[in-house]
Formats: sequence, C-alpha cells, structure tokens
Amino acid sequence: MKCLFLDCQMGVAGDMLTATLLGLFDNPQQIVKELNTLGIPKVHYHLQPKIEHGLQGYHCQVNVDGQCESTILSHQHTHDTHGHTLFDVHQIIEKLYVSDAVKEQAVAVYQLIADAESKVHQKPIQEVHFHEVGAYDAIADVVAVCYLLEQLDIQRLGVSPIHTGYGTVHCAHGILPVPAPATMELLHDIPCYVDYTVQGELCTPTGVALVKYFGNQFGTMPVMRIDKVSYGFGTKHFERPNCVRGCMGQVIRMDDVASFEKIIPAGVESMANMNVDSIYSEISNHNSIGIYHNDVIIEMQCNIDDMTGEEIGFAVEQLLATKALDVFTTPIGMKKQRPGTMITVLCLAQDMPVIRDSIFAHTTTIGIRYMKKGRYTLHRQQGTIEYKGYTIGYKQVQTLTGVRRKYEYDDLRTVASALNITLLELEYQLKAIS
Repeated sequence: MKCLFLDCQMGVAGDMLTATLLGLFDNPQQIVKELNTLGIPKVHYHLQPKIEHGLQGYHCQVNVDGQCESTILSHQHTHDTHGHTLFDVHQIIEKLYVSDAVKEQAVAVYQLIADAESKVHQKPIQEVHFHEVGAYDAIADVVAVCYLLEQLDIQRLGVSPIHTGYGTVHCAHGILPVPAPATMELLHDIPCYVDYTVQGELCTPTGVALVKYFGNQFGTMPVMRIDKVSYGFGTKHFERPNCVRGCMGQVIRMDDVASFEKIIPAGVESMANMNVDSIYSEISNHNSIGIYHNDVIIEMQCNIDDMTGEEIGFAVEQLLATKALDVFTTPIGMKKQRPGTMITVLCLAQDMPVIRDSIFAHTTTIGIRYMKKGRYTLHRQQGTIEYKGYTIGYKQVQTLTGVRRKYEYDDLRTVASALNITLLELEYQLKAIS
C-alpha cells in the first residue's frame, strides 16, 4: 500500500504541504509548470530550493498579481467584509482545469474551514467572508495539495501529532491565544500538542483543514519501507527547521495505537460500549507481531427495487472499475413487500466523490447512505509461480496459524483447461508443491 506520512513537528500550513508534495516528484519543476496551467486567477507558483539548518528541501512561493503572498496577507486574522464568500470560492474552483474529484475535494476542504469560521464567529456560513483562507494564494495552496495528491496516487495519508506553537496573535478582535479560534476548532479530534519551546503560530486553518480532510490515520508513524523523503519549508524562521517532512513508501504494518481514538468517534457504533483499554491492548498485541493492520474506510449503500438483475450486474461492474475496495449486493425486502437489492461499496475517504457519481450514474437510486467503519485486515502479498510451463498468480496472507495462499481463478481455469484436468485436481497438485 502506497503511503505518505506527514511529520508535523513544526505545525502545518498550505504552502509547506505544497512544497513537501512537490519534493516527492522526480521532476518537481515540471509539476510546477502544470500547476501554473490550472487556471487559478492572478496566481503564479514558484518552487525555490531551500536549505535550513542543514536540511535541503523546497519552499513554494505563490505570487498574486506579481506580489509575493507574504506581502499580501501573511495569514491576517481580520474579517474584511470585502473578502470571498464560500460561494465565490466555489465559483473560482469550478472553472479550474482539474478533474471533478480535485474540484470536489477542494470545495470540501473549504467547507470544513467555513464550518469552523461559522461556529467561532456565530454566523451563518453564507455570511462568512474568508480572509487568509479565501485569498487567491490560499486557494492556490488548497487546489495544489488536492491536485498533487491525485498525481502521486497516495492510497493512505498518515499525519503525526501536530505542533501548534504558543503565544498570542493580533487580529481585528484584539489579542488572541495561539492557535487562533478557527484553527483550534479545526483541530478537534486531531492529535495535537505544544511543547512551549517554539513561540509563534505554527498552524494555519488551510493547513489543518487539508490534513483533516485527507488524513486517514493520525498518530505515530506506521512501519513502512520509505522510498522518498521531502522537506517543505515555511517562511518563518525559528531555531529549528520550519518544515513539514513527508515520507513516502510502502506500509509494512501499522503500530499506531493512538490513532484508534480517531476511529471510535467517527461512527463505529458497534464499538461505542466496548472497553477502550481492552481495544487498545488487543490492537497493540496484534500489531506487535505484524499480523493485523487497522484502519478506517467508508461504507456506501443504496437500495434498489426497480432495476433488472442485468442492470444491477452492469452497475456493479462499473463500480468495481473505480477505486472501490469492494462491491457486493444483498437481497432485501422493501416497502409494500417488494423484493429489492442493496448495493454496498467499500472505499477510502478520498475516493468517495468518484464512487458517489458512479452510483448515481449507473443506478436508479435517489439517495446514498455512508459512514466511517473501522476494520482489521491481514497483510497481503502478491506473487506468481511457474507450473508446467504456465504462470499462475496468487495472493498470500500471514495468519496466526501460518501462511494462507489463494491462486487466481482465471489462471487456474486457463491452466486446468490446457492440461485437460479438473480445477480440483490442479488445486491439489499446487497444494502438494507449495
């Protein structure tokens, strides 16, 4: 599983995330050229190599109308009534040259920010006027992160506990504590801390909203085989490197016990009354031998009573062609005793928009239910064997009692037909040599 882990020891901001992700590409300057063709009004990206305290990485500078972002807003905490509304932001994003999934993700990130601003200022969302988060430079940060994550094809995004910094910040309402109120609201349900060694504001609403939306796991770094490391620097200077570190690679096993705290309040109702300490102990014991992996997925469901079996079968095939983890159907009884079919799709959170659109396109449903679910999975490996001149693929998992291997049916059928033996006989022969 391709994983990206973000180390946020110096907080998180949109420009730092953009630079971190760009540094994970083999040709980051070429990717910056792509960002400059997305159509964000007034915006131009510049990627600058940077060395800070001996660490080499990048800083992504966004110019708006030829001016550096830090000279325009620099994360002001004002509430200018001439700022962008959420509707304005939607209109800008909708016109960009990006995929529908990126557009929906960018809008969803802004929705998180709007909800937080609305709550702390006790205003309806439609009356919220964005300042730092609504300016073109921040739109550039949000869209860039959504676009780059899509290009990197990250399957899992882990985030360390976020360092918030400490002190005060000046805004239109006076002097407020760090983190600022909207940022603090966005940090709900996310592991964060302050060690009182770095004075200043380390988190922006944009940065926190991005990791909150895309993060699958919050806590300690998983056991992974790292393929690439990147450092994305901010503009402030401290006694330690002001950066977000990104580690990209393959997950071997998950050791994050603390991250399960994110699973329980997310909607796993069947676990609500279980003893939390016993859950943690169970997860820790499983992970200690590398057998189980625990994570969070999305379960999407709809009920159908006016489609033929062939039509439902075609819909299932189309859903399986997306990034769905699994698709299955269940016969159900509906109102007026009509027989029906429930379609269930399992997926990762970032793939919901595409799968939602596919469900609506290929079925007659007018509504989709969804919820977060915790799950355990066995660690899986894929491979092939050569048998009598034929290649047969297999999937293999490690269990508490040993290794379990399952051969690919299409390969078994091809080889059994070629050797003129039954499927059962072929499986017996393979079992004897494995």
